[in-house]
Amino acid sequence: MRRLLPPLLRPPLAAAFVLFLTGTAALLPTRGQNLSDASGFTVAGSVVNAATGQSIARAEVILDNDRAQLTAGDGTFSFDRVPSGTISLSIRKPGYLGFGGAGMGGRGFAGGGLHNAGSGAPSGPPRLIVVGPQMPSLTFQLTPLAAITGHLILSTADPADHIRITLFRRAFQNGRSRWSIAAATRSRSDGSWRVANLAPGRYMVLASASVQGPNDPENSQVPVFGFPALYYPGVTDIGSAGVLILKPGQQAQADMTLVRQRFFPVTIVVRGMPDTPTSFEIMDAGGRPTELPVHFDLRSQTAHANVPGGSWILIARAFGATMRFGNADFQVAGAPVSVAVAVGPVPPIPVTFHRDFTASADGSQPPAAGPGVNLFLVSADDFSTFGFGGGLSSDNNQDWEINVSSPGRYWVQAQPFPPAYISSITTGGTDLATTPLTVIPGSPPSPIEITLRNDGGTIAGKVDSSSSGAAGGAGEQPQVWIYAIPLFPTTGELPEARLQENSQFSFANLPPGSYRVVACDASQEIDFHSPEGLAAWSGKGQVVSVDPNGTANAELTVIHGDFSE
Repeated sequence: MRRLLPPLLRPPLAAAFVLFLTGTAALLPTRGQNLSDASGFTVAGSVVNAATGQSIARAEVILDNDRAQLTAGDGTFSFDRVPSGTISLSIRKPGYLGFGGAGMGGRGFAGGGLHNAGSGAPSGPPRLIVVGPQMPSLTFQLTPLAAITGHLILSTADPADHIRITLFRRAFQNGRSRWSIAAATRSRSDGSWRVANLAPGRYMVLASASVQGPNDPENSQVPVFGFPALYYPGVTDIGSAGVLILKPGQQAQADMTLVRQRFFPVTIVVRGMPDTPTSFEIMDAGGRPTELPVHFDLRSQTAHANVPGGSWILIARAFGATMRFGNADFQVAGAPVSVAVAVGPVPPIPVTFHRDFTASADGSQPPAAGPGVNLFLVSADDFSTFGFGGGLSSDNNQDWEINVSSPGRYWVQAQPFPPAYISSITTGGTDLATTPLTVIPGSPPSPIEITLRNDGGTIAGKVDSSSSGAAGGAGEQPQVWIYAIPLFPTTGELPEARLQENSQFSFANLPPGSYRVVACDASQEIDFHSPEGLAAWSGKGQVVSVDPNGTANAELTVIHGDFSE
């Protein structure tokens, strides 16, 4: 039986750190604080809007996933008879970035689905509260989510009904910023649309192409009209598209006028398409989807579409044990067009592992069975909707390979299982930590060569408690994110550490090299792959050098503010 390994998944943010708090302690006495420890103490406070300072009513406050209540009209809450010790507190409210609770997410949450999703978006693990005598009143700030609304106007004055609207958000993926699909909806009969519950950030808006009236691609005698795809504020080229910068709680407007054009029949002759699930896409000249429908006749091995004038790319894919892919460029210039596309296999990429392991102090070695690595491929293009690869597979637990969806350029993301680390990852002599993997149609891929070692080092350190705002005693615990930014090329994730007792932290199993270690009071998205991204952190934190099997020490002061892109 073929053995499959799951693709690389970013660990939940909750596992990355503890002592995460955004609330600020008001340090005001509250009723019940003098109850005996045997009866418990009162945990009380309020929830406010981070952007306006206004109270938030009917926010759900949860203690230890055991007790819950809604805030009152003035945003206050109060739990009596809470035992002493450390507890978790979660808050969620539709329309706000909450924290904790089920379905916890990270900063990458982008939003809303169709129209108003109507559910709060978690943005981190629960806050930790120390319960004991002299409990202060607690104040928690929730960041309001944003929304984008718009109105489509057709040049024909017809109803702009059910046209697909796609939002793209600039977001980080393993330390690289790129555009990815954030949400989608459909316009209503009056042309209006709305997507809510959007995290603050940068967005682009695409109104997909739509066909007006009968869509009969096989009958070239019947003129077909429609509306080409447009990016806000009304351009066909993504390079000229407007970027909406959403702040917390902001609602942006993105209106567009779609101009009616004639669409011309495109007949596609397909060669090499197997009898497996298939998909066809017509992309614009920049490789972005248009949503133009393509009808495939398996019996005749032809596909048909109606397409407006311009330059286009046809993408054909067949899904099976081996991916098959084909593409063809074509132009439509006021007349029907015939296109031929050959669909050929995209061979899986062999992956070989070299284990340069040494015995540990007790004489044991890491197990040699299995690859010991999660491997995943992500398109290296700044904008891509389908390029990916992942999931190591093997027929015999020895010969491993990774499937690829289509030719292109890919960044390799690799996460070894502790205590191993990746000392090198190459293909055909190319360092994949600095250069994307290139998959060429019809060209046998060179193996990915991965060398694993187990003599990683450690960073141990302490954070100045006075800089984190820790007052000691009962109340909210300070929020601290600790990162070890590698100052060398890597295919791994950004190391994050927990803050332990006495404000200490540690990183284990680190590849030897130099790191900039920083402690922050806000979650950061860090570009640790480019010189520009690393330069943004110059002078912050402490630079340490990690030797094989060695321990580097760091003493940090908390940096205040958000330095994300």
